[in-house]
Amino acid sequence: MDLLLNYGLQVVATLLITLIGVFGTYLTLQLGKNANLKNINDAQKELTRAAKITVGELQQTLVSDLKAANQDGKLTQQEIAQLRQKLLDKTIEKLSTPAYALLSAASVDVDALILGVGESWIERIKQQAIAAE
Repeated sequence: MDLLLNYGLQVVATLLITLIGVFGTYLTLQLGKNANLKNINDAQKELTRAAKITVGELQQTLVSDLKAANQDGKLTQQEIAQLRQKLLDKTIEKLSTPAYALLSAASVDVDALILGVGESWIERIKQQAIAAE
């Protein structure tokens, strides 16, 4: 009887140790996912900041001159396409290599994100200009 009880306790102890190991592995994986999500979020914030800075730079250095050169004071479709490409190129230049790699590995469409942030920021600038008038 004591022998059976002893074996039973060993089996229960082994099961508990195994369950603790499995639970520990599960928690480690969950924490890793949360850390990875935080890193992706940080990379997106870096991209957003870089895109906003680039929009401001392009606004100051190119857009005003291009608009002034046109009779109607508006950009042509070709100029808009060129500015979009400059926005992409200059934003990616500002983005750190690890952030770009992380966003790419996470299947984030980096170009679409940059253009979306850029268009949103341009709209905000326009709204602020209208409100200031």
